[in-house]
Amino acid sequence: MADLRPFGHGDARGDRRAGGPGRSDRAQIILVGAFALAVVFVALALVMNAAIYTENLATRSETAGTADAHAFQRATSTTAEDAFRYAHEVNDSDHAGLEKNVTQAMTAYYNVTRTQQATNGRLTDVTVSSTTRGTNISDDSGDFQSEFDDDDWTLANGVSDTRRFRVDVDNWNGPVDEEFRVVAGDVTNWYLNVSYDGTDYEIGVNDSGVYDTCATTGTAAISIDFSDGTVNGSPCSALDLHEVSGSYDLQFENGSVASGEYSVIVDAEESYGSADSDDPTTEDVLYSMEVDLAYWTPELRYESTIRVAPGEYDG
Repeated sequence: MADLRPFGHGDARGDRRAGGPGRSDRAQIILVGAFALAVVFVALALVMNAAIYTENLATRSETAGTADAHAFQRATSTTAEDAFRYAHEVNDSDHAGLEKNVTQAMTAYYNVTRTQQATNGRLTDVTVSSTTRGTNISDDSGDFQSEFDDDDWTLANGVSDTRRFRVDVDNWNGPVDEEFRVVAGDVTNWYLNVSYDGTDYEIGVNDSGVYDTCATTGTAAISIDFSDGTVNGSPCSALDLHEVSGSYDLQFENGSVASGEYSVIVDAEESYGSADSDDPTTEDVLYSMEVDLAYWTPELRYESTIRVAPGEYDG
């Protein structure tokens, strides 16, 4: 290293007066101190950069781990929906058979994926935690009456949710001052009415005393989709039966004034006594299924519940 002292001597007078080093000696001390401070600042910068780099690595690692967990959840959700649909496509039994089918399918999926995930240092768990038994009620005979030809009757008792609920009115059979109604609970809770003045249909919904009209149309037939919230494809938010609190009885009133078809899946077990071809029919289904999922790594613990209910209104 180059010598920092100059070749000349210091200020003799200054040395003699102060009894210490001259100006050149003091300058040398200042210069050395500046170099020392520079070294300290460089060291601090290196430490800070190392800390930032480490934090960035940790953040990227955590983000990657979360992304992997979300990918596993999406794959599990798709498998659960496929298993749910397939069980109903091949079902020729009852609720117990459906529950067995979906549970076996998800167990088989779990046995495969847990081995794959374990090879990468990840632990997983997939379990069918619950199923809700339901009934698919339908009638395509052109009749809104009961199996005993009642105009006012109950489709299902103790309903809390519906999905894939659709009513198609093909013809009007009654006078213009009559209404066909779909009632949830009783008329003070919620009801939909369909009326026809000879030219146009009117569809209205009374929700706890608040009345909204959905649409009027001069077409020969109307299609009311409660689950999609539409009338002939046009939105009508008032159709949302999920706004009805608690359980209720789902009913038809004045079923003979109109003709058409309907189908609905309810989260209640229901059956009818008659099996005539022109009567409404019931079929055992699962209304919904819940799957618990867990995904663990040394850095992450992720848990979630997947709900499967195809065709349910999302709001």
